[in-house]
Amino acid sequence: MKYINAILVLLTIPLTSCSEKNNRPTEKATVFFNSISPEISGLQFSNTLHPKNDLNIIEYLYYYNGGGVALGDINNDGLDDIYFTANQSPDRLYLNLGNLKFRDITSSAGMVIDSTWSSGVTMEDVNNDGLIDIYVSKVGNYKGLTKAHNLLYLNKGNGTFEEVSKKVGLDFSGFSTQAAFMDYDKDGDMDMYLMNCSIHSPRSYGKASKRKDKDSIAGDRFYENKLNEGELTFIDVTDASGIYNSPLGYGLALATTDINQDGLTDIYIGNDFHENDYLYINQGDKTFKEAGEQWFNHTSRFTMGVDIGDLNNDGLQDIFTLDMMPFDHGIFMKSAGEDSDKVSKIKANFGYGTQYARNNFQLNTGHNTFSDIAPMTNTHATDWSWSILIQDYDNDGLNDLYITNGIYKRPNDLDYINYLSNTDFSNYNQSQAFEIEKKLIDKMPTLKLSNILFRNKGDFEFDRLTTEVGLIPSFSNGSAYSDLDLDGDLDIVVNNINDNAFLLENQSEVGPQHNFIAFDLRDHSKSTTGSKVMVHMKNRTLIKELTVSHGFQSASTHKLHFGLGDSPKIDSVVVIWPDDTYQTLKDLAINRFHEIAKKSDLPQYVYTTAPENNKLSKFDFKHAENDFLDYEHESLIPEKLSVEGPAVVTADLNGDGLMDILIGGARNQPTALYLNDGNGGYRLKKVAPFERDQNFEDVDAEAFDLENDGDLDLYIMSGGNDLMEGSPQLEDRVYLNDGKGNFERLNAILPMTNGGSISSGDFNSDGFADLFIGSRSIPGGYGLPPTSMILKNTSKGNFEVVTNERFGMVTDSHWTDINKDGKLDLIIIGDWMPITLMINTGEDRFENQTAKYGLTSTNGLWNSITIEDLDGNGFQDIIVGNAGLNMKWKASQERPIKLFLDDFDKNGQVDPIIFYDFNGHYVPFASKDNLMAQLPYLKKRFLGYSEFSMIKGIEDLTDRPEKDIALQLEINELRSMVYLNNGSSFKGSPLPKEAQMSSIEDIIIDSVGTQKQLCFVGNYLDYVNELGNSDSNAGGILTGFDGTNFKEYLSFGLPKEISARKILKIDNRKFLVVTNNDDAYVVDRQ
Repeated sequence: MKYINAILVLLTIPLTSCSEKNNRPTEKATVFFNSISPEISGLQFSNTLHPKNDLNIIEYLYYYNGGGVALGDINNDGLDDIYFTANQSPDRLYLNLGNLKFRDITSSAGMVIDSTWSSGVTMEDVNNDGLIDIYVSKVGNYKGLTKAHNLLYLNKGNGTFEEVSKKVGLDFSGFSTQAAFMDYDKDGDMDMYLMNCSIHSPRSYGKASKRKDKDSIAGDRFYENKLNEGELTFIDVTDASGIYNSPLGYGLALATTDINQDGLTDIYIGNDFHENDYLYINQGDKTFKEAGEQWFNHTSRFTMGVDIGDLNNDGLQDIFTLDMMPFDHGIFMKSAGEDSDKVSKIKANFGYGTQYARNNFQLNTGHNTFSDIAPMTNTHATDWSWSILIQDYDNDGLNDLYITNGIYKRPNDLDYINYLSNTDFSNYNQSQAFEIEKKLIDKMPTLKLSNILFRNKGDFEFDRLTTEVGLIPSFSNGSAYSDLDLDGDLDIVVNNINDNAFLLENQSEVGPQHNFIAFDLRDHSKSTTGSKVMVHMKNRTLIKELTVSHGFQSASTHKLHFGLGDSPKIDSVVVIWPDDTYQTLKDLAINRFHEIAKKSDLPQYVYTTAPENNKLSKFDFKHAENDFLDYEHESLIPEKLSVEGPAVVTADLNGDGLMDILIGGARNQPTALYLNDGNGGYRLKKVAPFERDQNFEDVDAEAFDLENDGDLDLYIMSGGNDLMEGSPQLEDRVYLNDGKGNFERLNAILPMTNGGSISSGDFNSDGFADLFIGSRSIPGGYGLPPTSMILKNTSKGNFEVVTNERFGMVTDSHWTDINKDGKLDLIIIGDWMPITLMINTGEDRFENQTAKYGLTSTNGLWNSITIEDLDGNGFQDIIVGNAGLNMKWKASQERPIKLFLDDFDKNGQVDPIIFYDFNGHYVPFASKDNLMAQLPYLKKRFLGYSEFSMIKGIEDLTDRPEKDIALQLEINELRSMVYLNNGSSFKGSPLPKEAQMSSIEDIIIDSVGTQKQLCFVGNYLDYVNELGNSDSNAGGILTGFDGTNFKEYLSFGLPKEISARKILKIDNRKFLVVTNNDDAYVVDRQ
């Protein structure tokens, strides 16, 4: 049993001339890496592993994590040298001889030559003598690992080093991964964060409150350098600094930067397994505040690598973390993936944040929050990835991503896990332990995969490149970048397992379209780590910060390199030094290296703080949703439909000329009416009928004049996916207003469906408002179209059904005159359905003219709709909020998402089976285990996950072609859109990318002068965990409509916890009501 458990838990120098280069990149790539052979380069290094009976992946879960690499100029000759760490053989130090030739100086330099387990390495001048020193992190004194401690090599300046870790207090012995140096207290010397890593033990599990526990060998450490007091000594200030030192941390990723632009160095720690990633914000008083859950909506689940850099040239530092989601559909279907929803809920109850097992591209919003946009940029899946390096590799002015990946043995292969679960170990005794372990290890799949370059094309688009740019399959771990041959582009060095290290010569063009400028910053004998450089050009500014710990267990050059693209010159360069003084330089030549020496008597740079989030005032109201887990009743559905509320309306409900607010309650919670007091506040008014009807769940509401008596009555729509269709608790309600805000319920027979949308409009021009009642779903029958209806108001409080149709899973609707014939038409949207136009043909008749207006192929996951004549041609245009592009699902006209509905196993219940395009292959959305549980007959057909991974379509599950399935629905559009009406048809255009980062749940059009503004809010937190929360919408305003679309974006900067369902203009003071399913807010926009 020990063996089963062990495996399951693994889950200014002139530009040098260049000779003619072969294998030029394609136009698409514009970059090419030529792998220099060890025989030519002299880099005869391989991190070769030798599994033993007491040291292998079963005995040590991080056995195949590999080694790191550090690049730095140890002899100040202008060329960066290389240090490799090894796990079971000696580390190696190589001197750069120029022209990509290197010599092994490990022995002559005085380095320790042994086979203790080295992990990370970094280079930094720790004693302010102007020479680069080396710090090596070790793992030791554990099972088959020789006892070892971390090493600090001081550079003596004569080609040799002295190991002084014990002397200066940095000889930590434990599970170290990597270290990073920074001047956290701004006293002029380099302090050190040491990231360590737990192993699985009873202490590493439990509630998040265990972060307060201490662990002497696995907990992280912080050391303050006392050099400014006269002697190089490091003091452990872990407890005083406020960092966690607990057994919960599985630290694998480490990066530092001034993330909030206040002049202080902050720290990002990426943890493996269940523990949150940490974001330590430097408080300026020698302490840090961990703010990860406040700044991030979610993080990677198995964070293994991290880098920080500006990926959209907005001057803000973005964060990219690596995980292990496969890109290949076959590997994906055979690999353990996301937590189940039940496990995810348990983790949340234990105090852990939301995690997803995929890469995270955390876009800095500038409001001390981040939005993960990895799925939208298609950078979320790179398999078992280790090191991420953010730099401009083709000098086009945009930072690219270089990612290493590969695991020598894949313990998360589901067939392998299944093999473990079904193997009887009872016949083996302890003396046969190694025999068992070897057998288990041999069964683990081994697969080489290529490292990846994501070339940044701008506008959040990236080209995924491998062989096109010279990258080959490998088992790669640590990596680092530097312009090793001084030819004006960045080369890469990679540490591989059981293979020669890669020396990747960058053969990109340097010229009119690919200019560069590079800097070597000098401050007498002090380190310049933490400096920032701003390069100002005609239309843009590029900003970089000098940090060296990047990727995974590695450190890159101390020089700063900027690609300039086609910019022929720069206007100025501003250097902000670590002491917050700055100097400005002009007339610097491009395509050159510049050594910049710090001047004396420089002015102080003044940092500006991040803008505050918009002011929120919270109602004394909380929408208390009942706890119902839809997936336990419908295991194949992709979202919860039991959390559709709350309803919200702003209207003058008491006739005083002020806009009041009505918020619907969840079940057993009364509808709440807040009356405007005229002084910017609201008071709750108790309404007896609302109290009596609190057993209903309010999912939508409409204020309209039912009786045409001059006051606004209320239609409140009921819902609940936990109730059966026809349940009395699903009955809608109408409340009549006496004109003073007093309401009585109308005794009327109204629909009893799971409500989706209610909208009013006088379609027959008789002076009485009529209604559309859109149904959301049939409880227990996801995907089946429920009955929706148009109700004619007969003027006596009664309604007559005019149209009774199954449009689809309706989410919103709007009455407007589409064709300018003087009659109100109806627009209906929803899930798995097109934007539907019901044209009013008179005499209480409506005709579906969706196809006539060119909207047939608009099936989406539509959430919201608003109408406005944007282009001023007199016809009403449509603006619709959709799920957005930032999700695992991808959809197009050619490759739609497909939903098949039928009783496949003949048990009287409809089974919803979804297929979607996974990188060119259709795969079922449900896992093998979920499908087998729903359709037991599949167990004999797909005995293993390898067979399951061969599925290509629904016919593989049913033996029936698609055309014979009872009902098929599609999604071919996920983008939020503008559809312009020319009178006879609509032409669609997607909203800007900033509006596609999450779902848009509601939209309003506001005007400032003659300019129209589109205000939107969103986020959707009720998808199944496999799909993940749609949570990257901070709200925003789109402006600059140019006749076809909006061009400018401004973020609301709403707090991360906002999952908004409605945005409503209250009055001329421009308050907006923003609500989610559990809270209600007023946002002050002035």
